[in-house]
Amino acid sequence: MKNNELFCMKYISNFHQPALLVLFIFLMFSQGTKAQEKIVFNKVIDWAWSPRTELWYGANSFYWWHREDVNPEIINFGEMPDTNWVAPYDYLNGTFWLRFEVLEQPTSGDFSVQFGIWQDIKRPGGWLETCSALSYLSGGTGSSVQKNIGSPAVWWQINKEVKVDFTRPEDFYRIGIVLWKGKGSCIPYGQGWSASNSQCDNPETEAARFFPMKARLTIVSVASGYTFSGWENYLNAGKVHDF
Repeated sequence: MKNNELFCMKYISNFHQPALLVLFIFLMFSQGTKAQEKIVFNKVIDWAWSPRTELWYGANSFYWWHREDVNPEIINFGEMPDTNWVAPYDYLNGTFWLRFEVLEQPTSGDFSVQFGIWQDIKRPGGWLETCSALSYLSGGTGSSVQKNIGSPAVWWQINKEVKVDFTRPEDFYRIGIVLWKGKGSCIPYGQGWSASNSQCDNPETEAARFFPMKARLTIVSVASGYTFSGWENYLNAGKVHDF
């Protein structure tokens, strides 16, 4: 091999070393970032209306996927750790992202969904509960929303003095979503509630506008200090991960 050819090979190799180093660092960073982005739920759901005793997921205007109080076998953390959501990675002060797409709905009535976590069902003085802000949909087949629903650290709490403890996810007895009419005017129906509890004038009539519903629901949690990779990675929600 001629000297000039050896020189060219050495030059090309030296020239690409910085680029390869940058690529290596980028890949390492990307993998580390994605590793702290966890699926909480990612599935196509069939959301029926029914008295609460007939369906494990709550039914009415609630869809739960963690019901240890009813059946210890029905526990679903998705990709989230089952022991601690604060350490070593802090999801309490991170951000949660929600995507909800209607696949089938009886009418085109508009509604909002809200993500919530319930803890310590048998706690003296009442259970603990925290819920995100509402995510609004125009309603009807094909309507959707994808939204940053913020940090659980600042979500609404039923007990401001004793908040839901993210170091004890094993004590969550419900994780799920609530459906509200419109932009939060009332809950169409809930667990056999009366109209006064529901705040809808006729909750069962209102429920018929929304249920049975088929929807694609994805909730992703990103630890504090990390960045969400984007919804393009979850376009097949309910197909890739089916917990």
